[in-house]
Amino acid sequence: DHPGGELAILTFAGKDASAEFDMIHPPDVVQKYAPDAVIGVVGNGASPAAGAVAAAPAQQSIAAAGGKQPAAPKGALDLVDSDAEGLCGCIKSVWFMVRAFMMQIFRTIFFTGNFKFTNDRIGLTRSAFFLIFFLVVHAVGNLHVFLGPDDFNGYGYFYVRLYWTGFGFNANIVEEYVLLAGLLHIVVGLKRTWDISITNTIRSGRLNMAISGLVLLAFMSVHLFQYRLAKIGTTFPVRPPKYLINFDLNDLLHLRLFWTQNTEVPIVMVRDIYQLEYILFSDPLTCGFYMLSVVVFMTHGILGWVKAVPAGALGIPKIHHMKVNILGCVIIGFIGFIYLVFPVFCYFSAPKHGHACDDALAQGLLNTNATNTCGNLEWGHFIREVPAPGQHSEYIR
Repeated sequence: DHPGGELAILTFAGKDASAEFDMIHPPDVVQKYAPDAVIGVVGNGASPAAGAVAAAPAQQSIAAAGGKQPAAPKGALDLVDSDAEGLCGCIKSVWFMVRAFMMQIFRTIFFTGNFKFTNDRIGLTRSAFFLIFFLVVHAVGNLHVFLGPDDFNGYGYFYVRLYWTGFGFNANIVEEYVLLAGLLHIVVGLKRTWDISITNTIRSGRLNMAISGLVLLAFMSVHLFQYRLAKIGTTFPVRPPKYLINFDLNDLLHLRLFWTQNTEVPIVMVRDIYQLEYILFSDPLTCGFYMLSVVVFMTHGILGWVKAVPAGALGIPKIHHMKVNILGCVIIGFIGFIYLVFPVFCYFSAPKHGHACDDALAQGLLNTNATNTCGNLEWGHFIREVPAPGQHSEYIR
């Protein structure tokens, strides 16, 4: 009669299923559906007689308390209400959330064995935390689109300069690790949905994570072919810093992390992903599809966060679960908001001119018959060709 099927019960038969139970069910599920359930710590297998003798002092203590269950001792995961009240309580909630998040990230990267099959949610949770971490970094990187083509294309070239870490592939180790984390998340999520929730109806809500996850999988496939795997026929001139990141104080003060204005630095022609961004988001349908997918991501992330917080493996005290849930939902909503801004900005804004375009044109590095950001794009829907010296520019759709 278990709603999740018999496999979920048989898998943990004779084992400690506390972490798995807390990760799947909300905190009030036992009180709501099984108010008479006995909750406690399993003993060491003492005989019934010994158990009865041991139970007598407990019954006497309950009677002495006026028939009420005495308060549980203050432990690591069962704190009193005062520990979550006021400003100090909020600070503690933030601390527990950050600690749990970073520990899962570190365990994912540094402390996990090569391969481990455990038939639980640990792979799903850790891969999800790592993907959220990457989405935060990626969102911060994409903010360079607001600064102009030098910043955005320089940011893209930053990852290209890390290709030597990709074990011979045309990618860097960060991209490869993200791909593996995404595949792990998809496989484990689908496997657990098939084992536990496949018999449920859509109206039950038990398939919301699976459905939103499949939508995100479709979106990410399209997104990869539109950006990462797209063959861009145009290039853009950038003066990259000597090292991966610009450490010049003047450039740092102007947020020029991935390029420099120093004319002594040689120009490098890189993929013009800034132009690609404006071309794709000049289409209202593409903008709508992208923004709808971001909303689905926010829904998927919030549902997953609420399910993961009660897990014992995260070590978040129960008294802080509500605050951590709210904080996580706000953070995921803010990340989603950042991604929602990109298509709106590109659709309604005019692209900027590159700083090294004139020098690149004078050095013969630009193809005067090609379309790129050096043409100083007009109002998002038109792209201006780079004019040859002494010629007027033309506009193309």
